[in-house]
Amino acid sequence: MFKRLTFLLLLAGCLILSARVSERHAWQLDVSAYHINSLGDTARQALDQLSDRLEIIAFVPDLTVQRAELSQLLAPYLAHSSQPSLRYIDPIAQPETAREFGVGGQIELHLIAGPRREVVDRPSNAAIDRALNRLALRGERWIVSLRGHGEAEIEATPVGLAHFAEQTEQLGYRMLSLDPRQIDTLPDNTAVLLIAAPTQTYEAHTQGLIDAYLAAGGRLLWLTEDLPSPYAERLSIHPMPGIVVDAAAARHGLDRPDHAIVGDYPARLLPRPPTRASALRHTRAFDIAERDEGWQTAATLRSSPLSWNETGNLQGRVARNPELGERAGPLIVAAAFETRDQTTPARIVVVGSPQFVSNAQLGLAGNLDLALGLLNWLSDNQALVVDKAGPDLDIHWSPRVAAIFAIALMGGLPLLYLGTGLWLRRRRSRQ
Repeated sequence: MFKRLTFLLLLAGCLILSARVSERHAWQLDVSAYHINSLGDTARQALDQLSDRLEIIAFVPDLTVQRAELSQLLAPYLAHSSQPSLRYIDPIAQPETAREFGVGGQIELHLIAGPRREVVDRPSNAAIDRALNRLALRGERWIVSLRGHGEAEIEATPVGLAHFAEQTEQLGYRMLSLDPRQIDTLPDNTAVLLIAAPTQTYEAHTQGLIDAYLAAGGRLLWLTEDLPSPYAERLSIHPMPGIVVDAAAARHGLDRPDHAIVGDYPARLLPRPPTRASALRHTRAFDIAERDEGWQTAATLRSSPLSWNETGNLQGRVARNPELGERAGPLIVAAAFETRDQTTPARIVVVGSPQFVSNAQLGLAGNLDLALGLLNWLSDNQALVVDKAGPDLDIHWSPRVAAIFAIALMGGLPLLYLGTGLWLRRRRSRQ
């Protein structure tokens, strides 16, 4: 009797301890094909980067079905090791609280981390992941694009930057255009300065603004075919004659040879490289000499081995002529530089393609992922994952296929059940 009682007490103790351990250390296994019940890379990395604990306030009416669906959607986020919290508020029962938070719809998620807040008005995994990415963005958020010297404008034309601005805003940045001739200094909250292919030389005032910004640890993305002469000597850049042509462009479905194909991405610049090669059109290649002080080369992007710098006409049959200084690839078409021995080093990325982030070119191959990756390197946000579209879980059937499935379910299954029952009855009658 004593042994049995001892066994029952020990068993109860084990059950209690197991329950306590399971409350603190949860373990889940997602066996779905697309891991739809697990955090994606974007959300996981963003939550890892948050310096403050995430609080999720869900403004949802007190309806069981809606709250159950939302709880299921948020379950992977709440299971993260940072232990985010979730609080439901009924905007109908608590209108004053809803007005205080500026709730505009029946269902809204407010993601709060310290002083930062993001609002998701249509909850989905993609929308929540993008909001978390914006919350985790380090440093300042403004991307300042210079204008007034022939630079590309933030507009919807083929050579404009509207699409690039839209994509950067999804990451949490804010892109605006400024004429440097009308300001004395660049805004203090400038995360990255964008110079998009100016056609005119910068006067002393504008050049002074750029120099002062970089001297204070600024970050510059310079897109140009005519490589920046004010910084050519400082960065030890030596432009090569002609425009890069790449025979590998045909393999990527491009009908123009003047695309430099970049498929090898340095891990220091892009720790999570694009899955596809990038195509930089009308690109100028350059060499970089060694330097002892000042700026140092952080990484380079090169064209494919099938490329060269063509100095002649691109019409008709094009072939490399070594006598004209046309060198076989790989050739440097973009490079990243940073200053030495600084707590917050200044950084510059020079891309020899003036149309790299234009509306017409940003959607080619892996150009968008490359552009956002360079932006994250410049702004010290490499730990954040560039948002990828998740797998398509929707099933789209044609009317014919839908009719076949309907007939099979409504007619085939009952006949199958009836046939199985008759077969079992016949088999039992024989026994």
